[in-house]
Amino acid sequence: MSNGIRPSVYLRGMAMGAADVVPGVSGGTVALITGLYEELIDTLGGIGPGLLGVWRRQGFAAAWRAGNFTFLLTLFAGIFTSIALLARLLTWLLETHPVPVWSFFCGLILASIVLVLQPLGRRGPAQAIGFVLGAGAAALLGMAPGLAAIGVSPLIFFCGGAIAICAMILPGISGSFILLLLGLYPAVLAAVEQGDWPLLAAFVAGCGCGLLAFVRLLKWMLHRYHDTVMAVLGGFMAGSLVKLWPWRLPLPDSLSERWVSPSTYAAAVQGESHLLLALVMVVVGLAAVWLLSIVAPRHNEASKTDE
Repeated sequence: MSNGIRPSVYLRGMAMGAADVVPGVSGGTVALITGLYEELIDTLGGIGPGLLGVWRRQGFAAAWRAGNFTFLLTLFAGIFTSIALLARLLTWLLETHPVPVWSFFCGLILASIVLVLQPLGRRGPAQAIGFVLGAGAAALLGMAPGLAAIGVSPLIFFCGGAIAICAMILPGISGSFILLLLGLYPAVLAAVEQGDWPLLAAFVAGCGCGLLAFVRLLKWMLHRYHDTVMAVLGGFMAGSLVKLWPWRLPLPDSLSERWVSPSTYAAAVQGESHLLLALVMVVVGLAAVWLLSIVAPRHNEASKTDE
């Protein structure tokens, strides 16, 4: 574990940030296949009251090194750089081209489900039940109005950040995917684009609290029940496809939406259904994750050689 600044960590942080902005590819998965996952989990799991004792006995510099904070600062700088750069683009795409964008997300999710479930060593009743429960929970959550229906406020952003950040340290599920299920995804993108600092500060505070509160629990669960936990995550991703259906129309006087057929959508918007383009974007999403699964391990081996 190195305490110096590593440019490759910043670049891989940017890759994680790009993945977490898009509801489909997990930032945790990118960390895993680019060789950062183990160090990230160990570093986060080591943050606790013990560092204060190191600070008192040996000084701030020793506590900084013991906590591997240079690594965390470099990594999160890369993550937030990607989020800031991509938020405006994704907001515009969702407003102007919703059908192909949601279709692309569907392709990402479908391919990511395969990546999550394929390496499982155990595929017994426990994993099957976990998958079904995860899928059902995600589908029910996807059909609910979400936290945004309560109203956009710092408290809602704090709660959303605390929940979504847990996805960053779980391979297979992205933070933006959780925000999507909570109904906060467009609101968070808009806050980043508009520079709404009170809301963003509340979100970041929630992320910090959630990360420190749950990292040890998640680490323990993955260590002892890895395949079952991953099966639940795969089910969550499968159930999320309900939320990602590309053809949806807003309900009158409500923040909720109804899912419709392509032909009904075309008639309602007095335009095209974009069915062919949607199918193409699903394939593009599938291909993007497949290429990532091939290229990233090679990059991981090269980065190990360099460092």
